[in-house]
Amino acid sequence: MVARTGMTLLSLVGVGALALMSWEGVPARNAGRLAEAPRPEVGAPPVDPQEARKDLGVVLVPEDTPPERAKAYDWRVDGLEPARQQLAYGLGEAMERGLEEAHRDYSVRLRYRAMGPERFTYVAPPGCGTDMRCIYAELMRSNAEPVRALGERFATSIRERDLDAAQATELILGFVRRIRYELPGDEPFGIVPPALVPAQDRGDCDSKAVLALMLLRQVGVDAVMLYSDALAHAAIGVGLPGTGTRISFAGHAYQYVELTAEGWPLGMIPPQYDKPQLWRVLPLPAPPG
Repeated sequence: MVARTGMTLLSLVGVGALALMSWEGVPARNAGRLAEAPRPEVGAPPVDPQEARKDLGVVLVPEDTPPERAKAYDWRVDGLEPARQQLAYGLGEAMERGLEEAHRDYSVRLRYRAMGPERFTYVAPPGCGTDMRCIYAELMRSNAEPVRALGERFATSIRERDLDAAQATELILGFVRRIRYELPGDEPFGIVPPALVPAQDRGDCDSKAVLALMLLRQVGVDAVMLYSDALAHAAIGVGLPGTGTRISFAGHAYQYVELTAEGWPLGMIPPQYDKPQLWRVLPLPAPPG
């Protein structure tokens, strides 16, 4: 994710140049850290290759994408029967390239500039302030169709198994957490576009959070983006009952959800991020359509 540093775009290009623009200079930022999973009280049992599993199938976008482009995921959801889940997701070469190009084109429009490893600056459009909400919103818009195809597969499985909101949430969170954590130093704004997160099996805190937010909202779960500039981290909140850390927004309380590693229950926040006063909800648009 992202954190403010002392350098601003203003100091780079001068007050006179920025005075001619209606956009706002955004400070350089750096990516967040991986939250280590909590230590289990007992050792996890070894994976049994004969264990029953629920196969959610293969999602290819477009449908004629070669199957070998799909990344396969295998994860467990306690409380579901069977607990072991599997799904594969892949994008066509042209689709993947187009999403990368759209992301880079947007960075050019915002005058994105890399400042070194995991640090960057850009010029935010009017009304966006100094957080990442406009970048997240643009990625949700530009990646809507390929993510929707993935969400439809989850929605179908949820309906067929008659899962409740809590079970549906855990199904999707387990999938997103299974995706490999990686700081995307090669991507503008330090974020992997959401459709590319499962297609490339990589993403950091906000890369995974945007994907999870889109999938959860698609299946009807009340979810919001949680953001802390001071802590250099992002997560999501879900509007489900339960205990643990909750972040309030617009009269609702959202359970904190850590996505960077497996093993974090809803409402449990890593100790280094357990400062609720430093977290806030970023209002993001509902998915198109």
